[in-house]
Amino acid sequence: MQACFSHSPASPDMVAMVMYQKSCLYLPFYRQEKDWSQKGVPLPRETEAYWYNYCALEYLAPVYEALHQKLLDREVIHADEVPCQVLHEEGKEATSKSYMWIYLSGSDGLPGIVLYDYRPVRGGENPIEFLSGFKGLLHCDGYSAYGRIEDVVLVCCLAHCRRKFYEAVPTGRRKKRKLLDINSEEELKEPSSGMSDDNGLLPAEKGVAFCNHLFFLERCYKELPAEERKQKRQEKETEIWNEFWSWLGSLNPTGGSKLEKAVNYAFNHKETLMNYLLDGRRHKAADAVE
Repeated sequence: MQACFSHSPASPDMVAMVMYQKSCLYLPFYRQEKDWSQKGVPLPRETEAYWYNYCALEYLAPVYEALHQKLLDREVIHADEVPCQVLHEEGKEATSKSYMWIYLSGSDGLPGIVLYDYRPVRGGENPIEFLSGFKGLLHCDGYSAYGRIEDVVLVCCLAHCRRKFYEAVPTGRRKKRKLLDINSEEELKEPSSGMSDDNGLLPAEKGVAFCNHLFFLERCYKELPAEERKQKRQEKETEIWNEFWSWLGSLNPTGGSKLEKAVNYAFNHKETLMNYLLDGRRHKAADAVE
């Protein structure tokens, strides 16, 4: 690394510290500049940015591409995207939305891989391009672009489905509704919402309760071998899903309401929401945490 910065005071340790503070400690370059100055080292923020960008492209980009290829060889990938804003991006206002896609490997016992892919727009071509060549199970939300990826089995995230029902719960009642998952530190007790009666729950609250019940069952199977977990899922959870769809079909939500959006989201992704039943590895509806 030192050879790449001829006539420069940069040492591998110094550049690594700048990159570590920026990426791991989220310390902006202007604050690092002040910190270096207090240590008696005049290091302009422009120089720090140059070091960071150069080393990221020269040394880390090849590692990223190697991990990308390794990820595509896995049997399970999780994918999601989040909006972000970028200052001074050419052709865009600072308040406009850009997107960061996150891709990570599933619970397959191999070393975990997590990759970020920045894109200035939320175009469907982005995940299609990134996942080209992948032929496994793709755990994702209901974004239509994922359905255009060839040779993958979509597994729609239960947490995203549950969020729709949670958002339909009146604000004053939301704080009473817990969102459970199999990784909660607190001990999860079986939901007392009652799958066969309402127990005073609003429809949106009952939708949340159905999803919570499935998460609770997944916690019970958390330590089981994959094949035994698959058997338990099909024995116990298929019945709950059937009841859920039957109940959902009996609803008549107000047009344009949040509840209608939740019901439509669930029905539109009915098959993919249940695809996790086809596989016993703990990586789909069971692992999703909001």
